[in-house]
Amino acid sequence: MKITGRFLVFLVLALSSAVSYPCFPQASEQAASSGTEKESPSPSSFTPRQLLHDLNEHGIAPQGVFVYDWSKALHADQDSEGGFGRYSFDLLVPIDGKKLFGLNGSAGMVRLKNHINMFGETYDGAAQVYSNIDANSRTTLYEIWFEQRLLSDKLRFKAGKIDANTEFAVVQNAGDFLNSSMGYSPTIVTFPTYPEPKLAATAFAHTRSGYGLGLGVFETSGSNTLSIVEPGRSWNVGKLEHPGRASFGYWRLDGSVPHFDGSQDSGSQGFYSVVEQTVWRQAQSERRVSTFLQLGWAEGRVSGFTHHAGGGAILQGPLHRRSQDSIGLAATWVRFSSEPNAGFDLRSELVLESYYKFAFSKHFALVQDFQFLHHPGGVSVNRDCPVITPRLVISF
Repeated sequence: MKITGRFLVFLVLALSSAVSYPCFPQASEQAASSGTEKESPSPSSFTPRQLLHDLNEHGIAPQGVFVYDWSKALHADQDSEGGFGRYSFDLLVPIDGKKLFGLNGSAGMVRLKNHINMFGETYDGAAQVYSNIDANSRTTLYEIWFEQRLLSDKLRFKAGKIDANTEFAVVQNAGDFLNSSMGYSPTIVTFPTYPEPKLAATAFAHTRSGYGLGLGVFETSGSNTLSIVEPGRSWNVGKLEHPGRASFGYWRLDGSVPHFDGSQDSGSQGFYSVVEQTVWRQAQSERRVSTFLQLGWAEGRVSGFTHHAGGGAILQGPLHRRSQDSIGLAATWVRFSSEPNAGFDLRSELVLESYYKFAFSKHFALVQDFQFLHHPGGVSVNRDCPVITPRLVISF
């Protein structure tokens, strides 16, 4: 669903006025209840800060995240002279269902996204996208969903337009890496995540002992259906509570699924797994070392990626006085389909990535990212390519 920028502004203003103003008692009503008359507040006294405070009081907490990337391939013949700049802006409106509707355990989300390619052209030889905000310019209603928790949060049901990667194949420790394969396995065919989430219905169950199960049914591009089953378990190791988790996902794509040879099938399937573990943690400090490992598999007749393996480590608080900074090092590898019409000369692609995140405050961060692409795109004419990407993140 695409909307114009003007309509986006209108929607936000309409939401604010429709939800907040009717809920607030007017000055005359307050005076009547107290038996005294009070002057109505002047329009100028109703500030944006007061509006946000009143929205929060009624379970609506608008938030914004602005991300700007500038990338430069370090081979002159593989990138424009000025590099490639783009930004992504998210306006998130989380809803507390208990405050707004009086419904315990309920929550919702409205998320608007604006993405613009500002200048230059990206080096598109890489099969694994080296900036996870890359997409065509667009303004969309990105997510809109409602969820309900039951049995002391042991059960959770969620439905609406959902980014699948917020619930499935999630790599929690890899959130500051830029390559898209660090966030989820690219072997999941037509995974409905950025830039196009789809309608879905999901259910989740958790036990006190750390076991969990997630189920999801998503629409996909091409009007197919993607079903996902993901059991998992979380744990803590040692006195300092070194958290860890593991999940194993099975997905099935149902509908008209094209093969590289031109034929079609009624479905396809695959697997993925994620393991994360904190291996070191300093007592009474934010400093820690976290690791992650990913695996994935898909059918080569349907998917350009048949195997995927990735992993890395993150040091939180590399300097004592900069506990919110982090530094990461990771690698992600894919094996390409061997089908003749898949279009690959080489069997695999390897990406090495490192970054340093400068967290200047809770609202402002700068990430300096470096990636080295080995056999980019699985095409022999593409030379190995280093890419740098400074990223600016502003949240409010």
